[in-house]
Amino acid sequence: MKNNWEVDKNAFLHECKSEPKYKALATCIENAIRSGELKASEKLPAQRWLADELAVTHGTVTRAYDLAEKRGWVTAKLGAGTYVRDSAVPLMRETGPKLYDFASSMQPMLGQQDVLAKAMQELAQDPVGLVDVMTYAHQGLLKHKQLFSKWLGTKGIQVRPEGIIFTQGAQQGIFTCLQILCVQGDAVMHEALAYPGFFKAAKANKVKTLALDLTEEGVDLVQLETYCQTHNPKLLYLTANIQNPTNIQYSKTQREQIIRLSKRYDFYIVEDDVNYVLPENWRSPLQQMANDRVFYLSSLSKYVAGGLRLAYALVPEIWQAKFNQSLHSQCWMNASMGVEIASRFILTSAFSQNQNRLAEEMRYRQDAMLKTLNNLGFSARMGGLNVWLPLPLNINMHALNNALLQQNIKVRTADLFTDQDQLQLVENGLRLSLGGFDARADFDQGLERLEQAILAFKQVQDVVI
Repeated sequence: MKNNWEVDKNAFLHECKSEPKYKALATCIENAIRSGELKASEKLPAQRWLADELAVTHGTVTRAYDLAEKRGWVTAKLGAGTYVRDSAVPLMRETGPKLYDFASSMQPMLGQQDVLAKAMQELAQDPVGLVDVMTYAHQGLLKHKQLFSKWLGTKGIQVRPEGIIFTQGAQQGIFTCLQILCVQGDAVMHEALAYPGFFKAAKANKVKTLALDLTEEGVDLVQLETYCQTHNPKLLYLTANIQNPTNIQYSKTQREQIIRLSKRYDFYIVEDDVNYVLPENWRSPLQQMANDRVFYLSSLSKYVAGGLRLAYALVPEIWQAKFNQSLHSQCWMNASMGVEIASRFILTSAFSQNQNRLAEEMRYRQDAMLKTLNNLGFSARMGGLNVWLPLPLNINMHALNNALLQQNIKVRTADLFTDQDQLQLVENGLRLSLGGFDARADFDQGLERLEQAILAFKQVQDVVI
């Protein structure tokens, strides 16, 4: 029997390394639809034929087709076979030239939707759980905090359940820290290149920002102490586990010195641990070294999906009441629904398997990106979802960015991670994100286009020089 579409056996075997065969096959079907190999209304291969081709049981293919249908990619027609759903394809269709997204820092969708769907189905069948999420709980439900406390313990973070405060993304946590620790005109310190949302929160709270130069170990400690002596800053905002955007990981000595200076000059530390880092590179936060000095912010955004808007803060005990009061003034209370759903999956084997799969994919993408950049003569710093690419003086980041945009390739320039209201020297570099492609084949194609575009740009530069 001849079929228009055939499963890539190597891709199937690769998927089988991290999940059951039926899920691996469902993923291959999804990837084929996303990439356009399988088109709207196209019929999938007959199940028995496909089972023989892949050397699996007929039941495995049946379960894969059922899972693909539950995910919304295909539909089974009685007596006629299984077809790609028309409604599944328009979201993937291109209205213009294909965009290669190396700008969006997010995880690819590699099964998180299945983990979420199961948790939602469980909640739908739990009358008590449904009542809980519809009840006012100004400071969050204790059962949620207990589950998150247990989960954080698996990551080496010890915290009492009562000390966990849920927020609508870490951005709200940043804003709240600034609101309760500062008054208008106060000075706050930050890494010279930092998360753009921090600057928005600082501007909204009308505080003065002080940029700290970055070394290979973290912020410049001499400069930090000078600021403390001259500006009396109220806090230091940093991303110590994996710095955004440079991927610097703070050394143990650096962390200890920052805490020592915090105590000596009486400023607090807002530790933003949102950014994804591979399990083998993850480090215990500063908060565990000085829980009376550190406001620790983290979320599920970069580990599951940004749309969940589910973050949590570990706040020094003497500030917890004010932190909660500030949240209450902003939004009355944070919705319990998202926390309830997350509480149902964070300790499950399905979530753990999904995290392992994402980690494996990020290792592949980091290695592939590093090899490509090395071939182009660049030295980059790897991290989690992002790659930091310092550029030589003869390559201007804006000129290169414009050249990439002409090829429909999106990246982020270093100046986007600075305070736009202040004039300051900006490092010449690009941040390249790895998660903007759900399918590995799309990532590989995007990486190839990126390499070609940079190579063409360098050749033009050489001619000009």
